[in-house]
Amino acid sequence: MTRLDSWLKQATRHLSKDAAAQVRTEIEEHYWSAHEAAIADGAASAEADLRVIAALGDPKLANREYRRVMLTCSEARALREGNWEARTLCSRRWLLLAVPLAVLCTGVALLLAGKTAVAQVPLAGGAAMALLLGATFLPIYTPARARIFRWVKWATLLAVFLVAFDLKSSWLLISCLWLLAWTEWTRIALRRKLPVADWPKQLYL
Repeated sequence: MTRLDSWLKQATRHLSKDAAAQVRTEIEEHYWSAHEAAIADGAASAEADLRVIAALGDPKLANREYRRVMLTCSEARALREGNWEARTLCSRRWLLLAVPLAVLCTGVALLLAGKTAVAQVPLAGGAAMALLLGATFLPIYTPARARIFRWVKWATLLAVFLVAFDLKSSWLLISCLWLLAWTEWTRIALRRKLPVADWPKQLYL
């Protein structure tokens, strides 16, 4: 393995396949251009190699900077999975809306039967499900609209979980929300790294 290959291996760790290929292409072009310039200045090939690699800097620091602006393996995987989920949801969205409708009807039936305490959970849950599953029907195609929707979504989710779990069950509340929070954190990174024109539907939601 050459010094350049070793540098690139460290600098592209955890980057997505496309991002790693882009970095490799750009660095290799820079390396050979600088290598030829060093040889033209009278340096031997081995010395030119050392100079150029030294000029590239610490590959671990470079990797950290690359991961700040380029997709990582986990982010690319989340994007692929999100695209698949979005296609599945959009192809069956009318059918999926039947689920929150059934939950809401159950809540209404319990409310009419006088079981108010029990009814509030399916009512709140059905409303939250209708909001989340019905998002594909909403005209959310701009970053500004997307931000408004996400604020409403999280306010609704927190309200539903607070209704469903009392403060004594805060550990259960956290266990239910951590996966949603982690997914949202990944989407924040994707929104920052991808141009708006390349955002798939789920990044608006």
